[in-house]
Amino acid sequence: MALWNKVTLQQHQLYQHAKHVMTAENMEIRNLKNIIMKKQLFTSIFTLSALFGVAHAQTNTFPTTGSAGIGTITPASSAILDIQSTTQGMLAPRMTKAQRDAIVSPTTGLLIYQTNSSPGFYYYTGATWSAMAAKGANTSLSNLAASTSINTALTPNANNTLDLGSTTNNWNELYVNTIKFMDGTTQITAGGGGGGGVGGSGTISYLPKFTSATTLGNSTIYDNGGNVGINTTTMVGSANFVSKSNSVTGYGGMYVEMGGTSGRKPFYGYSLSGIAKAWTYFDEATNQYRVNNNGDRMVIDNSGNVGIGTTTPSNLLHVETSGTVTPVKFVKPWTGTGTTDFFLLEVSNNYNFGYGSGINAYGGKMGIKGSAFNGDQIGYGVYGYGFGGTGTTYGVYGTAGSSGSAIGVYGTTTSGSSQWAGYFVGRGYFSDNLGIGTSTPSTKLHVIGGTDVELATGGFATFGATTATNIAIDNNEIMARNNGATSTLYLNNDGGNVSMCYASGSVMIGASVPATGYLLSVDGKVMCEELKVQMSESWPDYVFADNYKMPTLYELEASIKANKHLPGIPSAAEVAENGISVGEMQTNMMEKIEELTLYIIELQKQIDELKQQ
Repeated sequence: MALWNKVTLQQHQLYQHAKHVMTAENMEIRNLKNIIMKKQLFTSIFTLSALFGVAHAQTNTFPTTGSAGIGTITPASSAILDIQSTTQGMLAPRMTKAQRDAIVSPTTGLLIYQTNSSPGFYYYTGATWSAMAAKGANTSLSNLAASTSINTALTPNANNTLDLGSTTNNWNELYVNTIKFMDGTTQITAGGGGGGGVGGSGTISYLPKFTSATTLGNSTIYDNGGNVGINTTTMVGSANFVSKSNSVTGYGGMYVEMGGTSGRKPFYGYSLSGIAKAWTYFDEATNQYRVNNNGDRMVIDNSGNVGIGTTTPSNLLHVETSGTVTPVKFVKPWTGTGTTDFFLLEVSNNYNFGYGSGINAYGGKMGIKGSAFNGDQIGYGVYGYGFGGTGTTYGVYGTAGSSGSAIGVYGTTTSGSSQWAGYFVGRGYFSDNLGIGTSTPSTKLHVIGGTDVELATGGFATFGATTATNIAIDNNEIMARNNGATSTLYLNNDGGNVSMCYASGSVMIGASVPATGYLLSVDGKVMCEELKVQMSESWPDYVFADNYKMPTLYELEASIKANKHLPGIPSAAEVAENGISVGEMQTNMMEKIEELTLYIIELQKQIDELKQQ
């Protein structure tokens, strides 16, 4: 063996030496190939450079004077680079805007051509990239001197007007020799303003009126330059127009009379900066008095109905709105203290006893919404009080009926442990399903929401005080508690049957996963006074049948030696892994007991025969 190991070691050393020699030779061969390839590449580059220099030696020059020429062998001495060509141009670097912005520390004056996002030539100013914009002619008059004259035609516009100024810059004065009208008269011969033809006299600030065909006198209209009065020179407050009636009894004021026979709408309007803003008018077609402010906002018909937001009022006061703004709002500021009670709005319908409603409210969301902000007194958002004779009365009555969701009475809270969406003192009655945490209860009492039941907290529902014995339930657990500690859960403690998992399912005690194929799984010991197992299979009385064949004692001995357990009885390993079935084990044990009984009887017969011999 030692000789063999020595020969093997020598063979291994020879193999390693040969491998090293071959590796060295391969490395030298590869190095030689690299040297040859580099020499060939260098020769090719040198040859191409020489050919290129010969081909371009007649047009390009790079003299030692500092000026370089491309396309010329005599570059200008004042240019560091002189490029000459009649068929080609110079192409600046082309790149996208993102590539341009990625240039690190661009030098001032750096020029590129941008291919996207407003393509064109851009140069770096030292602080930013700027586009090279083309120059064009100045089409404005900003470059003209102040004394420059502008010649324009004086042909009238289509509406016989001529623009000689603007609405903001007007001519102060216009100097002309005379003004001549189309009928041949002039400013002087046409009368008025120094021409004669109309005479008379009047008082300052009164608007004149013709007292005769050619005589002017005072009218009843007074104008002091900013205010106008009819039959009065005294203005009222800040009014710009005041009319005084000469009637001392009955009606006085103004009428607006219109001609025509139908469709008339006499109105009184208001405007700002020459733009109509609001007006009141009478609509002859509907016999309504209307107030218009960006639309007809209020009407009064000849039956006395008032409409706000509608032109067809159906009640004495009819308010409509198509938006989300509250149509009617009553506000009474209250800063006092005390217990004085008052009503902001009182509705009374004292009809025959038992008939008539105080308020009939319809709402897409809420019929009536009440809010109470009480101080040191009790406040009610909505307070209902029902009293009557022998009939049924309701303090607050809510009903709901529609194809969608509808709520008869709705309450909500904002926060706090002393706020309730609903608070009932006395009995409560629900004729149908009641939902807690759900608006669609599917049972008489349906609770959704809560936390996992624990000893001190949690649960969907709690029965009993949390400081004493109580039962808490969540969506899959029932727990008996006693002031945060464990307690006993009783099921039919005073008698009665307890049925569990009648149709299907499993019951687990101390276990979280049921044993496959078993209705009851217990992870622990079970103690009872008596246990009865009702078998659904045959009891082993078949052992006593005449055709039952038992193994011989020798066969039984061989089986025990081979398997280390009785035939038909599970081994210790099987019991440790799968447990035992009490009913099945009792059947197997009874089978062995009955077989053992037959063995004993047979042995007894053999003993009796030996005694007789």
